[in-house]
Amino acid sequence: MWVLISIIVGVTLFGLEEIENKHIILKKYDLSVGYGYSTPDISTKEYQIDAPVNEARHSVNTKTGFDINTCSKLPIIPEGESSSIRLGNSNNGSQSEKISYSFYLDTNDLSHSLSYKYALVFHTSKSNTEEHVQPKFNVKVMRNDQLVEISQEVNTYSKHINFNIENQSKDRIIRWTNWTCDYVDLSLFNLNDKITVEFESYDCARGAHFGYAYLVID
Repeated sequence: MWVLISIIVGVTLFGLEEIENKHIILKKYDLSVGYGYSTPDISTKEYQIDAPVNEARHSVNTKTGFDINTCSKLPIIPEGESSSIRLGNSNNGSQSEKISYSFYLDTNDLSHSLSYKYALVFHTSKSNTEEHVQPKFNVKVMRNDQLVEISQEVNTYSKHINFNIENQSKDRIIRWTNWTCDYVDLSLFNLNDKITVEFESYDCARGAHFGYAYLVID
């Protein structure tokens, strides 16, 4: 009897610990959402764990699998990682989302960089070719709350990005990227600077096409 109770208690505590660890992933970040083709500016703490791509606008992915909009070719968690964050979803409506991470530089940070991995999924169509209305993804670097760099600015037709293309129909073309690694060079800043890195995803400006990103932030 005592053995059985011990097993039940042990399993229960392990389950609670696992749930708590999943939620810790986003506790160190600030989340925002917005409507319209502008910077997300509505502070929110809402997110889900392992949400389908058509649901939560912020999701922590802890289960391996593949993104259905890429014909199950893009892994939602990159090799070597145990989780990822999905920023945005496959609903349209000119929604936008942001996740930001802030910290103060210490002596150890000054000789390192903040690395991150990302993968993008953009929906477009044969009639949607104007670049200024496309789904997009931005990475901004702030120093003491002042913008100093836009290190990534990507839309559906950016020439510097190697997109994979799924022509599912004339009204449903999916342009997506494999997982890519990039970084913010912290040696460019000073001791005790407050650094904020913002990641933003946007649907298209006209509300007919979605855009979202997967992230791993180190």
